[in-house]
Amino acid sequence: MDDDEFLKKIRTLYFRFPGNILTNIEDFDVVPMNADLTVISQFWNINTFIHMHDCFEINYIFKGQCEFVFLDEKRILKEGDFCIISPFTNHSTRLLDPDSQIFPILVKEQTFSKTFFPLLSNDDILSHFFRKILSNTDEPNYLLFQTSASPDVRFLMKELFLENFQYDKYVNQSSVHWLSLLFVSILRNYETYSQFSSYNNGIAYAPILRYIQSHYTTITLSELSKIFHYSVPYLSKIIKETTDQSFSSVVRKLKMRAAVQLLETTNDSIEKIAEDVGYNSSDHFYRVFTDYYGMSPTKYRKIHQET
Repeated sequence: MDDDEFLKKIRTLYFRFPGNILTNIEDFDVVPMNADLTVISQFWNINTFIHMHDCFEINYIFKGQCEFVFLDEKRILKEGDFCIISPFTNHSTRLLDPDSQIFPILVKEQTFSKTFFPLLSNDDILSHFFRKILSNTDEPNYLLFQTSASPDVRFLMKELFLENFQYDKYVNQSSVHWLSLLFVSILRNYETYSQFSSYNNGIAYAPILRYIQSHYTTITLSELSKIFHYSVPYLSKIIKETTDQSFSSVVRKLKMRAAVQLLETTNDSIEKIAEDVGYNSSDHFYRVFTDYYGMSPTKYRKIHQET
């Protein structure tokens, strides 16, 4: 069914909430005792308030817009946004019009770290980003993906929501799998659209990350410091604290990842690939690639194009 028909149908469904969620409006959790996660539907005009959970809250903006308050920050989330909020963080979400629809997903902290953490173990800049959030759950953080109302993400979100109403012994296992697919889809397709807030860092790193990802072939740390108006030592420190890597390591990783893709998918010469990923000398590229992957670009291409 299309989105409008889906929303019309689900508004005939209802949830049973445990009574204890109303005992303290600042701190509550609605995940059933024997479940790893639950998905609810946020209704228009509901009384919103600043609160926290002992679990992760993942808000998917299915339709319209909502006002998101995170500590002392306020921003508007739009259709397709997928926002992950760390446990024990004061926050609230409020729909901005009657046609808006949010699906909050609540995931127990131990479930997130045990079940979903392997998805985030890839050797790329976003996974480092994600791991830092999940490994520092005492710090108030959120991660925001802008999926531009992706049909794949919307389909998976529908299936995850409807799974709540199966009421059989497979619900929990199936819900975990649907959420796993959601994470895979987002990590696969939307890594350049992530945003991050960390109040301990005191600096919004997301624009810096996006700029590095878009200009890695030519950007230098000195140029980056001028663009974002931070000193070179301070910016270098922030990049190291946020990614667990130096600026040069971040850039080299992006260059190597781009080079691998070109080696696997094109017949371009090594000289052209070196130039495309930001090396002035093919000899320099050859040495860096060999040191990074333990084999020359030529050997890498031969192995991977044969397979």
